[in-house]
Amino acid sequence: MVRLIFASLMACLVLSSAALGEKKDRWLADPVQGAWIRPSDVLYVGDSQGLGYFGDNLYRWLSDKHDPKTGANLTVWTYWTCGSDVMSWLAGGRTVCGIRACNGAGDCARDHGPNDGPAVVHYRPLKEYLADIHPRLTIISLGTNFLTANEFRYHAARDYYLSRAQTMIKQVRAAKSRCIWIGPPQPALKTRTAAEYSDFMDALREQVEADGCTFIDSGPLSDRRYVLPRDSEGTHYTGEGEQQWPVG
Repeated sequence: MVRLIFASLMACLVLSSAALGEKKDRWLADPVQGAWIRPSDVLYVGDSQGLGYFGDNLYRWLSDKHDPKTGANLTVWTYWTCGSDVMSWLAGGRTVCGIRACNGAGDCARDHGPNDGPAVVHYRPLKEYLADIHPRLTIISLGTNFLTANEFRYHAARDYYLSRAQTMIKQVRAAKSRCIWIGPPQPALKTRTAAEYSDFMDALREQVEADGCTFIDSGPLSDRRYVLPRDSEGTHYTGEGEQQWPVG
């Protein structure tokens, strides 16, 4: 996957203008709200897949890359929280497990509750973070949580979900940001059949690419045999599986 992202990243940044605004020089405690949020080259938004090896290493890999125009390291803002998906990022959402954010200076923080336990956190709509951060490139890694919907809801809401995914892409493009969408990895067969997963990925690709966004299909890059055996949702991978997914 990193080779695919690197090629897309360089193409996007070569064609994009420099990040806007001045960058603030300190990292404050609140990773979710506040006018202090700094403009950065890349905004990366995701769900719980970003809270483990995959998200952490992709963030650090991106931060280590150099701007093809200036040679400076890219600045990367990330927001990851469990249970999030297209609907919650369009409207703003509420999570009970906290939110992990890394700022444009390379510092990461997580909004936790007492004794580092789960916390209720309210996060703003994506378009507000786009307005604050002015990313030249936006990376979205969503779709996993929709795959966990029960059979009736999945089929009843599938087309609406895809239309809202296209709305999200339109917001990114309206913010004058180029974009990459990383599709979800293979879920366990108890979660979605292989045919359902393949159909969803094809349809998601069509919506994402309709407005000029790059789509990365995680299907060939992941292996459902690495889904955690006791994961009730059938979507979270073992450490070994996560390590193979970004490299695929």
